Order: sequence, then C-alpha cells, then structure tokens
Amino acid sequence: MFTQKHQQQSEALLQYGASDFSLALLKEIPFLDLAQLSVNLDLPKVAFRAAWALEHIVLKNTYLIEEHKDVIIQNYCFSNNWSVLRSYSKIMMWMTSKANQSFDLTEVEEESIIEKTFQIVEDASCPVAVLVNAFDILFQCIPNHPWLAQELKLQIELQLEKEASAALKSRGNKLLKALSKIKY
Repeated sequence: MFTQKHQQQSEALLQYGASDFSLALLKEIPFLDLAQLSVNLDLPKVAFRAAWALEHIVLKNTYLIEEHKDVIIQNYCFSNNWSVLRSYSKIMMWMTSKANQSFDLTEVEEESIIEKTFQIVEDASCPVAVLVNAFDILFQCIPNHPWLAQELKLQIELQLEKEASAALKSRGNKLLKALSKIKY
C-alpha cells in the first residue's frame, strides 16, 4: 500500500543527488522504506532513485547489508527494472565477493542469487552494465558452485559473439582469462 508517507519520501528522493546518499538520509527515509520504494512497480523512476540511494549507502556502510540481507536478496530476485537491478547487482557483487568478510550466504540465498542472475544474463534486453555485473556475481559464486565455471564461460562467449560493446569485451575477456585458470 502506497501511503502519504511514501508519497512524501518519493518526492524527496526525486530531489536528492548522489552526494545526498549517506546514513543521514536513513533518518528521513528508513532503510526498509527505501527498500520498499525500490521495488515499486508503479513508479519506476522512484524505484531507481531508491535503489541508487541504497546502493550508495550500503556500499559505504556494509554492516547494513548483513543487517538487511534478506530484504536485499528478495528485492534483487523480485525486480525486473534494469535501473534498479544495476544498483542491486552492485550490492550482490559485494555480497558474493571476497571483500565480504562480514557474513556467509546460506546455500538457499546463494542459489536464489544464482537463479536470478542467470535470468538476467539470459535476457536479451539486459543492458551491458547489468550484464557485466551479473557475470561478476556468477564468477564469484564458482568456489561454492564449481559447475558455474563452464556455464559462465559459455554465456560470456555467447555474448561476445553478438555485437559486443567495449565494456562487454573488456570484462568478458578478463573473466574468460580467469576462467581458463580454473580446472573444471
């Protein structure tokens, strides 16, 4: 349900810039409200701004990711808004990376992330920025899911066969080189 409070928060979000996305913002718009706004299907621009704010805030204050990881994973898996997924995929990249020394993902959480990430990779309309983030997420999940190495290699090669942008070629070739060093 979209309340008057959410309406006011939405209007405020549309006025903020990246420099406003700090912990102080959470005093005006609590984390869970931002998370709810980020998956609002009726207001895609507000959803983008909320996800963008969350990305900036949690990547600077990663303890918030552990505190709210269930909501973050749920929103990543739920969203089909490419602008929102660009921000959530950056958070997923941190969650699945070696930089995350704070917590481990459960097997169920990792499987949910992998399933959604493959949906992203296989979607022909996926923007390059989200696609390369998805490649990184899958690559970082290989230690717990070795079968991903071959699947990821095939997906990258398929994307590179298409008209690939410079960003896709750069990240794709980097990952293919890293994948070539993995025994599978």
